[in-house]
Amino acid sequence: MRVVAPFFASVMVAVTGFAAGRQLTGVYTPASTPALKPDEAAAKFSVPEGFEVRIFASEPDAINPVGMSWDERGRLWVAELYEYPLGAKPGQKPRDRIKILEDTDGDGRADKATVFADGFNLLTGILVGNGGVYVGQAPDFLFLEDTDGDDKADKRTVLKTGFGLHDRHELLNGFAWGPDGWLYMTHGVFTYSKVKDPDSPNDDGVKVDAAVARYHPRTKKFEVFADGTSNPWGVDFDREGNAFVSACVIDHLFHVTPGGLYVRQGGIPPNPYSYGLLPSIVDHKHFRAAYAGAQVYQGNMYPENYKGTLMMGNIHQSAINHDTLTRSGSSFRATANKDFLVANDGWFRPVSTQVGPDGALWIMDWYDKYPCYQNANADPEGVDREHGRIWRVVYTGGKKGADVPSRPARDMDLRKANTSELVELLNHANVWHRRVAQRLLGERRDNSAKPALLKLLENGKTLEARLAALWTLHAADMLDEATLDKHASDKEAAVRTWVARLTGERRQPNAESFERLKKLAADRDSTVRLGVATACRQYSSGSLTVNTPVPDDLKGFKAGAILETIVRNSADAKDPLIPFMVWLASEPRLAENPKFALAWLVENGPDTLPLSAQLASKTMRRISDLRSVENMNAVVEFLEKLTPKHTDLALAALDGLIQGAKGSKPPSVTPGPVLERLNYTPQLTERAQRLGALWGDAVATERLLARLLDPGASDAEKIGAIQSARQLKTDPARDALVRVLNSTDKEPLLMETIRALGEVGGDDVAEQILKRWPALAPAARRTAAEVLVSRNLWATALLKAVEQKKVAATDISASAVRSLSQHSSASIRERAVQLVGRYRATDADKLKLIADKRKAALAGTPDLNGGYEVAKKTCFVCHKLHGEGSDVGPDLTGVGRSTLDALLANIIDPNQVIGKGYENVEVETKDGRTVSGRLVEDTDTRVKLLASGPKEEVVAKSDVANLRVSELSVMPEGLEQMPEEDFRNMVWYILNPPQDNRPMTPALRRELIGEEAPQKSAQAR
Repeated sequence: MRVVAPFFASVMVAVTGFAAGRQLTGVYTPASTPALKPDEAAAKFSVPEGFEVRIFASEPDAINPVGMSWDERGRLWVAELYEYPLGAKPGQKPRDRIKILEDTDGDGRADKATVFADGFNLLTGILVGNGGVYVGQAPDFLFLEDTDGDDKADKRTVLKTGFGLHDRHELLNGFAWGPDGWLYMTHGVFTYSKVKDPDSPNDDGVKVDAAVARYHPRTKKFEVFADGTSNPWGVDFDREGNAFVSACVIDHLFHVTPGGLYVRQGGIPPNPYSYGLLPSIVDHKHFRAAYAGAQVYQGNMYPENYKGTLMMGNIHQSAINHDTLTRSGSSFRATANKDFLVANDGWFRPVSTQVGPDGALWIMDWYDKYPCYQNANADPEGVDREHGRIWRVVYTGGKKGADVPSRPARDMDLRKANTSELVELLNHANVWHRRVAQRLLGERRDNSAKPALLKLLENGKTLEARLAALWTLHAADMLDEATLDKHASDKEAAVRTWVARLTGERRQPNAESFERLKKLAADRDSTVRLGVATACRQYSSGSLTVNTPVPDDLKGFKAGAILETIVRNSADAKDPLIPFMVWLASEPRLAENPKFALAWLVENGPDTLPLSAQLASKTMRRISDLRSVENMNAVVEFLEKLTPKHTDLALAALDGLIQGAKGSKPPSVTPGPVLERLNYTPQLTERAQRLGALWGDAVATERLLARLLDPGASDAEKIGAIQSARQLKTDPARDALVRVLNSTDKEPLLMETIRALGEVGGDDVAEQILKRWPALAPAARRTAAEVLVSRNLWATALLKAVEQKKVAATDISASAVRSLSQHSSASIRERAVQLVGRYRATDADKLKLIADKRKAALAGTPDLNGGYEVAKKTCFVCHKLHGEGSDVGPDLTGVGRSTLDALLANIIDPNQVIGKGYENVEVETKDGRTVSGRLVEDTDTRVKLLASGPKEEVVAKSDVANLRVSELSVMPEGLEQMPEEDFRNMVWYILNPPQDNRPMTPALRRELIGEEAPQKSAQAR
C-alpha cells in the first residue's frame, strides 16, 4: 500500500517543509504531469514483446481501489478507500465501500458496477469466501453476507476486533486464501494490534505488528504465522505452497516459513530467545524501496519462462518489478529480472498484483499523483479521490489487439459445479481455477469427494494437482492418518513436506504422528526436514510469543527424538532455515528441562557439528536467561564432562555463556577446577578465563586482567578481555583498564577501553580520559565524549575542559550534545548551552539551515572519495550503504537519499516523525550512569540498547533505576556542523555513490537536486 520509507535518521519519514508552503520532495514528490485518461495511460506502458496492458475498470467504477478478490462467477470485488488516511470526520457517514465489477459482454472491460456495501471507515482488506466476503476495517475484522441474493450485504458479523489504527498505511491488509484453507493477511510494523474475540471478554488477545497472520474460517482461531519484515502488503504462495511477501524500506522480498522470525524495520520480535532473526532472500535492490503486493505467476496465459517468477508493485518507480526464485536449500534466493512493466506515468501506483480467471496478471492501480501517505497527512485534500484503475496484462504474442476475455465464459458460475467437476478443476493449468475449486470443496466438506481426491493425490499428472488434492482433503476435514502415512514415502519432496506440515497442523500426539515425523526427519530433501521442524515447533508450543508453555496434552509427544534425527541429517548447518527452526522447536521444551539438552550435547555433540555447536551456544544463553542456580550447576556438570573431542562444542558453549552473562551477573556459580581443564586450545583457554572472571573466580579474574596488558595477546583477545572486565565493575578491573588507556595507541582498543570504563565507573575516570584526550583520534574523542556525559561528575569535568580550551566543542559528538541538553542536572544543561551550543534548533532555524546547506552542497565540485571517508565516520556508524556500515538505523541503499532536499531534511531535522521502535530510549542505572539508544531487546532479565558506533549497551533489569522513551529519534541533530567541504562531499557521496552505477548526467543531477527538466520553447515544441 502507501509505503513510508524511513529516512537517514532511523525514523519513519520526514514531511519535508510542507508546513512552510514548499513542495514535498524526494520520495514524496508528486507527479509533475496531469492525470491521463485510461486509454492514454494504457498507451504509455512499457512491457515485454508480445504483452499488452488493457484496462478492465476505471473511474468512476473504481476509485481509490485498495483490495480486490474474485467470486466463483469471475466477478471482481473491489474495496474503495475514500477515507484514507484520516478517516471520516465526526458526524459524517464514511464513504469507503465494496463494489462488484462485472464484464457482462465479454469484451474484457467491466460494464456493470454494483455497490455491495458502503459506510465503511478505513476499509483495507477484502476476500470472497464461505458465501460472503471477509472485510478488514480496523479495529474490526468482519464477515458480510447477502442472504437474499440481491448483491447487497444485509448481514454483518464482527469476527475479531482489536486491530490497531496507529499507522494508516499499515493496517490489516492483503487477504488471501492459503493452501491450508486458512485466510492469510499482512500487517505493518508501526501499527500495534491485540486481536481478540469480540464475544469473549476473557480473551487475552494476539499481539500483531510486522507479520503475516492467519484466521481459520471454521474454528475462528487467529494467530501470527510469521513475524517480521516491515510493511508487507499482500502474501502469495508458489506451486509448492511456500509463502512470499514483499517488504518496504528494508530488503524487498522474503520467503516466510511457518513460525519464522524475520529481520524487522523496527521494534522487538515477540520471542527474544530466538537469539537471531532470519534474513531476506535478495542480494539486489530495485528502484527505491516502496513495494505492494507479491504474486508468483502461475497462470496459463504467459510463456513458460514466466512460470514461478514473482511480480511486485513498486509504488515510487510506478512499475512492476520482476524477480526469479531459485532454490537455496529449504529456502530461496531471488535474482532481478528486467522490470516486467514500467508505466511511464507518475500517477501509476500499483498496490496489488494477482492472477485472474483469464490467466493474466491483474494490477490494482490506486492512481494518484502522490506516492506516500505523508502527502495525505500534510495536505489531506491533496489525496486524489477521483481516480482508480484495474489493469490486465495480457499476452497475445504476435496477434496484437486480439480478443482476450476477462473470464473463460460470460455465464461462468463455479457455484453450480458439482463436486466431481470441482475436483476435476484441481487439474486446471490456471492457479485461479485450482484455488477457487479448492476453496469451494473445503467449504462444502462433501465426503463424496474423498475417493476422487485420493485418486488425484495418488495419480495426478502434475504436482500442482496432487498438492491441491492433499490441501483440499485437509481443509475439508477428510485427511486421515493412513493417507498421511502412505504419502510420507511419496516420490515428490513437496508432497512429503506437506505430509510433515499437515501432521503439525493437526497436532495429534499419537504414535502414528511420531513415527511419521521421525521417518521424515531423515529425509534426503532439506525442504522435508524443514517441514518436520515446523511441525515439531507446533507440537512444542505453536506460538511465536515468548514463554509459551508446552500444552499439557502434548508433553508426552517426544519431539526431541524427532529433532535429533533432523540434526543428524542436517549437521553441516548449511541450510538457511533448518538450524533456526530446530532451535525454535527445541527452546520451549529446553526451558522446561535443560538437563535433557545438556546430556544430549555431551553424547551427540561431536558427531553433529557444526549444527550442534550453534545449538550449544543458544542453549547456554537460554539457561543463563532462566536465572536458576540449579540449572547453572547443571551447566558446570556439563562442562566437567567435556573432553578434547568436544573442543568445538566447548568453544560454542563458552561463547553462549559469556553472551548470557552480559548485563547481569549469573546466579551463584561454583565452577571449581572445571574451567582450568578447558585448555585444549588457546582460544578455549581464553574463553574459559573470561567466563571464570564473570563467574567470580579469583584466579581467572587475575589472568583475565593480565591478558589486557599481555604483549603476546592478539587485539581480538584483548577486546574480549576488555568486554569481560567492564562487567566485573571492580577496582582491579578499573585499574587494569586505565593502564590499557594509557598504554595503547590502537584506536579499536582505546574505544573499547573507554566504553568499558564508562560502565565500570570511578571518580578519577574522567580525569584519566581527559588527560589522554590530545592523543585521541576523532572517532575515539566522540566515544570519549559519549562516555563522559553518562555520569554527572564526568559531564562536569568535560564541560570544564571545554571551558579551559582543553577540549574543542566541535570534538563533542552530536549524540553527546543531545545528552547534555537533556541532562537531569539544570546546571549542566545551562553550562552546556553556553559552552557547546543549543542542541535543537527552532523550526525557522532548521529551514534556514537546510537552505544554507543546500547552497553549500551546490557551491563546489564534490570529492566522492573524501565523501566516502566522511560517511564512514558519520553515517556508517549507524547505517549501511551497499553492504558497508552498521544496523542501528535503516539501510540507506534503498531509502532516505532520493534527492538533495530529502536528504538535507533528514539530516538536519531527524525528529519530525518518529516510528515506534526508533525512539531514543534512555536508561539510568542505580550507580548513576545514563546510557541511550534504540531498544532492541527487552527480556525478564535485561534490556539491550543499540547506538551509533555501533555500540551495544546491555543492562540488567535489576540495575535499572529508570527507563524513559524519549520523543526524539535515535539519530541526533547537529551533523551539519562539520566543515562545509566535508558536508558537501558526504552528501553527494550518499546521494550517488559509485556503487549505484549511475553516471552523473545532467538529467540525474537535476533529479537529485529536485529540479524539473528545462522546458522546450514553444517554437521547438
